[in-house]
Amino acid sequence: MRALNECMTKNSTRPVARIRDLHDLLGVIPHLLGFHPDDSLVALVVVDGQVQLTARADLGDLKPAGHLEVLLDRMVLRWPAARVWLVAYAEVEKQGWRLLRRGRRCLGDALAGELLCVSGGNYRVGEPDGPQYRHDPTTTPSAASATLHGLQARPSRAALRRSIVADEPSPFEAERSLVAALERVSTLSESVLPAEMVAALEAALAAPARQTRDQLVWLALLSTDPDARDRALVTITHDCAEACVEVWSRVVRSCPHGLQGQPLALLGWSAWVCGDGALQSICLEELERLGESLPLQRLLDRLNESMVPPSFWTELRADMVGVIKPLQPSQHGADEAARRVGQAHGDGADDQVA
Repeated sequence: MRALNECMTKNSTRPVARIRDLHDLLGVIPHLLGFHPDDSLVALVVVDGQVQLTARADLGDLKPAGHLEVLLDRMVLRWPAARVWLVAYAEVEKQGWRLLRRGRRCLGDALAGELLCVSGGNYRVGEPDGPQYRHDPTTTPSAASATLHGLQARPSRAALRRSIVADEPSPFEAERSLVAALERVSTLSESVLPAEMVAALEAALAAPARQTRDQLVWLALLSTDPDARDRALVTITHDCAEACVEVWSRVVRSCPHGLQGQPLALLGWSAWVCGDGALQSICLEELERLGESLPLQRLLDRLNESMVPPSFWTELRADMVGVIKPLQPSQHGADEAARRVGQAHGDGADDQVA
């Protein structure tokens, strides 16, 4: 049930929306997830008026006895002082209410407020026989505020998945770029590949949209070298995570079949650091579909299952930097304003939606 932890954590320094009523709450959820959910249960974990986690799961994954309860227990154990809002999105309304009532029994006093069930273009509050209210999340002040803060809400999860599908008609172009990259790497010593990765990423992060297919496929090929891959991983900071998402998304879409594994893993890590849990989960699902079992993939999956917040990356990255040798001075730097590759970042935080 990988989709249990699809969360959005964008700006860690200030709230992205102020929730005044239930209509506002429903309006901001698609922006926290990154897409408009359907046939889903959404849980918002709130501590001291701030959202720490926005989690989503398919209704079908939660139907078996104990699955929903394990999910909610993990949230309460992770945030003992939390209050949890539960919202169901169901084509068949009674299925949503069935899960909501189970959630209410499990959470007890940790339930934040009334249960909400969205079905079709309407929603009910509290009980399945209550009055219906019109559901139009795009018209809420919270949605407008989230949009201004850069939190887009795609039409569906499928639309988000399409964002990492290979460009068409690109296969032959990608193969030509791979041949060129293989010829280039054959002229280099393996020891210089990490430095090549650092240089290529500095250029890509400075101007992602200007990267040619040859440059993007070069990054993909470099990522297959373990030392170069590690340099790419510690490149990610809270400050540049969104730029890393853009770069590695372009790499995944540009590289030929068979070379997407490491770029997908690096894209998943970039998504986790910037709080895009939906994209993180989709990357993991795609890696599984491809039959991959990469070290970065397995570690990211464990972080996802454990609901580890993106703020932990500051500590984890510092540990990684300490064991990567030799590491270039620019990757030890702490000057965030310079936005150099691999620099250290200050304390992180979680969602702040109050």
